[in-house]
Amino acid sequence: MKDLNKQKKAVLGLRIVYPLWAVIGIINLLYIPSQLIDKSNPALTAENILNNEWLFRVGIAGSLFTQLISIIAVWFLYRLFYDSFKEPVILTALFNFLGMPITMLSVANQLEVLDVLDKPDLVIALLNQQTYGTVIATIFWGLWLLPQAYMVIKSPLFPKIMGWFLIVAGIGYTLSAFLYFLGFKDSLLMEILDTLTMGEVIWMLWVLIMGARWKALEHH
Repeated sequence: MKDLNKQKKAVLGLRIVYPLWAVIGIINLLYIPSQLIDKSNPALTAENILNNEWLFRVGIAGSLFTQLISIIAVWFLYRLFYDSFKEPVILTALFNFLGMPITMLSVANQLEVLDVLDKPDLVIALLNQQTYGTVIATIFWGLWLLPQAYMVIKSPLFPKIMGWFLIVAGIGYTLSAFLYFLGFKDSLLMEILDTLTMGEVIWMLWVLIMGARWKALEHH
């Protein structure tokens, strides 16, 4: 009963963390860049950041905050799966923690942008460096989903199909990072791989809406 209560609290935690993580991520990765950054026009980008410095700083803070949220997510996954899947859950944490410092260090380039707004070309160069760091971290964003997928498939708490969605998403993240550096960032294949990453979103939505199948434990 004690282990069951621990698992229920872990799922409840994920149901709180996942939507928060997703909303902040969308704001940081999609909304704020769309409002401020046009890499084909360095002068306009520098002007936008200068005139909306607070929004740019919100993006930086949000990027760092999402990394802290990921630590909390790993903790809940650990409490949910550790009793049954010690090695996979440790591997999940390891991959997450390997990607985290890469992402956080890449954010430092965004801070430097604020000091060189009078040099638009340098602004774009720094923003590109931040992008490259994020793409490298994407490798680990994909890899950490694979041991999660194994645990989800093997656990009676979730439909096996959710684990397969995580596998697809993990492959999408990891391969897209390598293809980016191989010069395929604007290719149709990259668009397909980006679509595959929606498997992670499907998993998060399942946990948020459906939770876990606790009755399945009685027959396991």
